[in-house]
Amino acid sequence: MPNIALISLYGVENNGVRAISSLLKKENINTYLIFFKRWVNNDIRPPVEKEKEMLISLLKDLGIDLVGISFTSPFLKIAQDLTKRIKDVLPAKTVWGGIHATVKPDECLGYCDIVCRGEGEYPMLELAGTYANNYSLKGIKNICYTEKGEIIRNETRPLIQDLDSLPFQDYGGSSKFFIEGRMQNIDPLNYSRELRVFASRGCPFNCSYCYNSILRKLYKNQKYHRIRSVESVIAEIQYALDRFKAIRKIKFDDDTFIFPSDWIREFCAKYKSRVGLPFEILFNAEFMDKEVLKMLKTAGLKRIQVGIQTGSKRESKEDYNRDFPENKIRQFATASKGLGLDAVYDVILDNPMSTFEDKKALIDFLLKLPRPFDLFMYSLTIFPGTELCETLLVKGLIGPGDVEGEANKSFYQFRLTFSYPRKKEDLFVACIVSLTSKSFLPRPLISLLMRSNFLREHPLPLLWFAQISNCIKLLYILAKMSMEGSLNIWKFKEYGTPKRFLIQ
Repeated sequence: MPNIALISLYGVENNGVRAISSLLKKENINTYLIFFKRWVNNDIRPPVEKEKEMLISLLKDLGIDLVGISFTSPFLKIAQDLTKRIKDVLPAKTVWGGIHATVKPDECLGYCDIVCRGEGEYPMLELAGTYANNYSLKGIKNICYTEKGEIIRNETRPLIQDLDSLPFQDYGGSSKFFIEGRMQNIDPLNYSRELRVFASRGCPFNCSYCYNSILRKLYKNQKYHRIRSVESVIAEIQYALDRFKAIRKIKFDDDTFIFPSDWIREFCAKYKSRVGLPFEILFNAEFMDKEVLKMLKTAGLKRIQVGIQTGSKRESKEDYNRDFPENKIRQFATASKGLGLDAVYDVILDNPMSTFEDKKALIDFLLKLPRPFDLFMYSLTIFPGTELCETLLVKGLIGPGDVEGEANKSFYQFRLTFSYPRKKEDLFVACIVSLTSKSFLPRPLISLLMRSNFLREHPLPLLWFAQISNCIKLLYILAKMSMEGSLNIWKFKEYGTPKRFLIQ
């Protein structure tokens, strides 16, 4: 069997490579995980020469025969560079996986030997099994490769429906390496105060800006949103907590935390008795149920992140292919405040199809929501192959150079900051939206600022005001996190440096 290295670019959680590694190790295949740098919101720094050399030296020292690289579209050029360096000095085969490889397999085969589309556990297991036969790729589902100048796309493997059949994520141990400035033989989650967990795969929705809109087409006529058993989820959390003693909080990173009522009841009982840590979830207000929120609160729920994205029904439906359950969101906001839950609302700005009325609708809606709440403000990022990407390209509102892979906007503007160059009107709107989450500012004052034609044309004074207000709130958030024990230097840097502050 080969020695395998799975490299995660800028993602220390990377559940994909951790899941693949676990299955390979279960079958006694020697597998190493290499976490090559980490994600920091709006501060993604390309690798320096020293870091690249450390990676190549490590692969040589480990005697690697097969290198898998997992990445998302913004990191395409980094993946190209690293793969070329690997192929120049090592005889190892290179495999690309992750969402970009799934969306653009033909493009990717110009740089790597093999592409794995979709779920990678069993394709990588079968690929490892062909090592003695010089990697015979014929018939391995999800695999694409080039043979005699022709691109071969093998059949797509059905989605894994029984998620409980998979081993737990590969956590801890001596087979992990972390490269950032230096190389450490350690699982980088040892430094984390937060453990991210998935209780499901897939998403029940089909938003136009999201990769799920692509994957649903790839897996049409299959059950796309699949859930694990409660016992599997709880046992995996306990497994991770035994290895990472610094964890103080659990974040369920499912696209949306939607489960049958029986599942929720069982989860609440087992989580409270066997885990007991504070947790947070991502949620869609369409499924608002106050009794469910009460149960989750009793089990340890502290924070809920809800995707609003826009306050405009037109923008929500026509641009984003989403419903806008206005009344449900308000009911959720009222219920969460009554239960003492922290609410965070996701909103998207910088949509080139958005009108001023769409933008104003978002501000008006946010001003009606009960405080306190936090905002995660995102600058619309265009990912290749999504429905929204194709629409914007056809309309001529963006060019190929604006799409992630060619572009890397998410390196510095995934979460919205005021420093990004914008038209005056868009800067004005961003400032006003940011003020809506500041409980110390009266709503009538924000409404007054919104109606100012002078500030709309000359937003600089408003920008200063918004920046000062944001700094005040960030100090409060950091103090709160410190008291909860969830703040460390990694988390601090996520929120900002002197040159870059996230908006809350």
